[in-house]
Amino acid sequence: MEFQERLFLLLAVLLLILCGLGSCRYYQVTEGDTGWTTGVRQSSNISLDISGSAIGEGTFYRYTETDFNDVRMRERIAAAHGTLDTAERIRLKADTTNPVEIYLEKFPGGQDYLLTVNETWPVGMLAQRRLDYMGKGIFDSDFFGNNLDYVGASYSFAQDLKMDRSCLLYLNQAWFELGVNNSTKAIYADRFLPTKSIDYQLNSLFQGLASFKYRQAEGHTMTKERHTTTSEGLETYAGKFQLNRHIFMASLGRGSLNNDDDWLVCCPTKPSLEERIFAVSYHAS
Repeated sequence: MEFQERLFLLLAVLLLILCGLGSCRYYQVTEGDTGWTTGVRQSSNISLDISGSAIGEGTFYRYTETDFNDVRMRERIAAAHGTLDTAERIRLKADTTNPVEIYLEKFPGGQDYLLTVNETWPVGMLAQRRLDYMGKGIFDSDFFGNNLDYVGASYSFAQDLKMDRSCLLYLNQAWFELGVNNSTKAIYADRFLPTKSIDYQLNSLFQGLASFKYRQAEGHTMTKERHTTTSEGLETYAGKFQLNRHIFMASLGRGSLNNDDDWLVCCPTKPSLEERIFAVSYHAS
């Protein structure tokens, strides 16, 4: 009963937060004795479409940062005097219409409880950029993250850089699970299972320094020591190179716990960009 009282008090506070924030919504679920938490999860009902181009001669600086429900994009560009031809498009949509579902279950014959948090706040983002620079030197870096996974590339001291890059990120839902014994306070289950994907494509030709990195991981967003890296890579280059990379990473969320032969149906690889990014108000059951 003590565990239930602590959790019920928490849920009352949670509902007040969600009801009072309008289009921008956030929540955090915490279990008091163990310190387990989902961390602050925040998103909005928002649509964004930015496009444009620039061509000329001179210096150039760019700063871009976005983060919705841990679907992240970061760009930094600083170019010394030179010629520049660049174009881009960023499309983003996030939806917080669905309520966050929280369940507490007590197993009979003991003090084991199972707390689950089901969040269906989808986010879709498509970022495309083309750049052609020649001059005294350019620093160009990008980073894309999606709930523990990330990918990115950077160029330094490049006097000649031609690049064409596209990144598609999609988050459908996230599932948190905590199993704890109310008597011993021991945690016997701790899972974070988002349904997510990153599709990153890069074609570049440069003279200078460059690096490319990626990581796919699973674990708990708030407990770094419990992360499990399933794949990771780092590449560095110095000189004149043509660098082409395509990396796709996806996690099936709760579907990854099932041994169904039809698991590939769940994987978000087939729908078109429009279906995956700009129709995120549709939620699969």
